[in-house]
Amino acid sequence: MKHFCHAAAFAVNTLLLAQGNALAAETDTTSKKDAFWGGMAGRVDQALSTKTKQELPDEALIPASKIKWNRLAKAALNLPEWVEFGLSQRTRFESVSAPWRAGQTGGTDVQLPIQSRLRLGINQGPFWLLFEGQDSRTHFADATDFDGNTVTNNFDILQLFGSASFKNIADTGLRSDLHVGRLTMHIGSGRLVGRNGYRNTTNSFDGAQFALGNDKDWRVRTFLTSPVQIDPTQSDHSDTRRMFWGAVFESTQLSWLNNEVYYLGLNDQINAPQGKYSEFSTFGVRAYQSPAKFSQFRKYDTGALDYEFETALQTGDKSGQNFFAYMGHADIGYTVNTTWFPRLAGEYDYASGTSDPNGNTNQTFDKLYGVRRSDMMETGLFGPFFRSNIESVGSRFTVQPRHDVKLLIKHHVWYLAEAKDAFVGSNLSGFKPLQDKTGSAGNFLGHDLELVASWKLNSNVQLEAGYEHWFKGDYFKRLPAAAGLPAGGTKDSDYFFVSTEFRF
Repeated sequence: MKHFCHAAAFAVNTLLLAQGNALAAETDTTSKKDAFWGGMAGRVDQALSTKTKQELPDEALIPASKIKWNRLAKAALNLPEWVEFGLSQRTRFESVSAPWRAGQTGGTDVQLPIQSRLRLGINQGPFWLLFEGQDSRTHFADATDFDGNTVTNNFDILQLFGSASFKNIADTGLRSDLHVGRLTMHIGSGRLVGRNGYRNTTNSFDGAQFALGNDKDWRVRTFLTSPVQIDPTQSDHSDTRRMFWGAVFESTQLSWLNNEVYYLGLNDQINAPQGKYSEFSTFGVRAYQSPAKFSQFRKYDTGALDYEFETALQTGDKSGQNFFAYMGHADIGYTVNTTWFPRLAGEYDYASGTSDPNGNTNQTFDKLYGVRRSDMMETGLFGPFFRSNIESVGSRFTVQPRHDVKLLIKHHVWYLAEAKDAFVGSNLSGFKPLQDKTGSAGNFLGHDLELVASWKLNSNVQLEAGYEHWFKGDYFKRLPAAAGLPAGGTKDSDYFFVSTEFRF
């Protein structure tokens, strides 16, 4: 019995010791876990409250606002400064009624486009290697709904380039930037070459860009590329039979007269065997004074005037015809230095059309690779108007109740520049756009009223919602039946969207 008691006591002590060791180990593990998650939370919190200062390699190609946000995922993973890592995801609900595009059926088109991006890069001194992948998909689309390569592009390479930036060449104060590979570009206003913002897919180019300037108020950009053809389900690719190049001079040396002068060239031989080759040049100039921001106002300022004028001319050969076209944009605005900082602007746009569709001269302005939302209308599933054979006049009114909230009201009246030419973009792929070659349908497309509210909580979270009503003009009622207008296409169209974007 005595030996049994000693054995039992020894067993209990051993068990208690084991439990104590286990408890200590568990406590230690818990402490490490707490320290890990606490450290991650601390890094994320610091990243959220600290403005990102690192210059990213594609800031020389596109506006920084499109890629600049607090890198929360990078902070959470505790990645070093020489690594670029970013994630973004945008979900947008869209609904548009009374479809007008040839190839569509009547009814309301409701979809849920989703865009996801991944950025990964490494930096060593002036050198960068950057990859950016993008996945663009839509849900609830029917066979006759608006879709295609402006809406859908399964995960593909958006950017993959190497770059070298030297900020003070031989102590001259000059800066040079060289990018080689697949890249996105935004030139000036973006009307002819831009990185798509609202559209669900994004244009990119294979080639090189070189820039030289004083890194303050002037820069010269040159590029030689092959535009990438977006394939919704297969790998995107470029073709050297389609080349796009150009040169741009940008200057902000005069605070009241920022300006750009540019030349763009396009040579498209892909359909040359069918006689549909294109080789033309675009010459353009832009002068502008950007709208005033809160921080620019002084106490005694009553307000600030802003303006923008841009015009471009195209000449050469297109689809086997002589080609001569032109476009112009003008807007003048005024921001009042008072509560909500209201801004009112008048706007005018023109892009030429072909006066005689049966002639041997093409006069329909080519929109190239530009973006439209900033001065035309919401795009996405809507976007009826392109910078080709179009004329528009209207006004825009914005207020900002807070620095992170913006409200917009816009009204435009729309016409075809030439009644006999096609209504560009009014068709699904595989169908011809709406057109009355006799001109009997006239050129009045109607007018639209747009309301948009945006809330930028911070650089990582953005919310937006909008509504647009298109009062269709007599053009749609007068079109011949053979034009291909869908049933109910004469009715006014309503467009509604709600969008959320998260960037990490």
